[in-house]
Amino acid sequence: MPDRRLRCARITLGYDGTDFAGSQSQPGVRTVQDELQRAIDTVAHGSERCVLAGRTDKGVHAHGQVASVNVRWTKVAGQLRESLDAVSPADVIIRHVAWAEPGFHARHDARWREYRYRIVVSERPPVFDARFAWWRRMSVDDDAAADAARRFIGRHSFGAFAGHGWSRSREREELVRTVRECEWRRSDAWDGLDHRVSAELRVTASGFLPRMVRNMVSAIVTVGTGARSPAWIDDLIASGARQELGDAAPPHGLTLWRVTYDEQDDVSAGSRSPGECEYQ
Repeated sequence: MPDRRLRCARITLGYDGTDFAGSQSQPGVRTVQDELQRAIDTVAHGSERCVLAGRTDKGVHAHGQVASVNVRWTKVAGQLRESLDAVSPADVIIRHVAWAEPGFHARHDARWREYRYRIVVSERPPVFDARFAWWRRMSVDDDAAADAARRFIGRHSFGAFAGHGWSRSREREELVRTVRECEWRRSDAWDGLDHRVSAELRVTASGFLPRMVRNMVSAIVTVGTGARSPAWIDDLIASGARQELGDAAPPHGLTLWRVTYDEQDDVSAGSRSPGECEYQ
């Protein structure tokens, strides 16, 4: 029989992933899930185990990660946020807490996830963005990069962009995901000493394969530097050949930006396969 003293909390948090081995709990290493659970157990003893909406790799950050947990708490949600934030480490920020319907599950109930990947192009390494952007000296053609990015939109098998050997160990149908938006953005700045270009890939999908966004970024940059044409993206998607793509972009440029649960979303809920989850 469920404990009526427990309430289902939806926790939105951000973190600097630099010093984490990843978001998911793992023995013997520091993870976001374990740090959050430690904070929950400190302020609300007797709560259950928290779950996260998305799995981020070592060095990957989050602006809008979501956790769900049945928590033992009698005060308002805002006080839970303040209490959790007070006992969390400096590289984890509890941004918001709200009460959810019983049974809410941060991972299974997620409809869309948005990731953003930042690149800085300049002669010298960035001072303030070194932990949160991929620094490159070689510029990228923005028109070609934008063209390449648009080719990911739709429902495809993304085996060519999967890490951890998934392209060889999984059936093609298991590698299908729906990408709703994939946009390349650029801004220019001059700091008095150096011209700096900041580029950002924003991609929203129903779910992601391991290292999928980082491999997408790698492919887009390959196109943007002129080594391949934008049509190469179509060839990779069609072939599913992971060996045709080089190394993934480094993890520190990647941020899990937001997770969407809105049932009024303009895309049919049927576009997400049952049990489809996040492994980025």
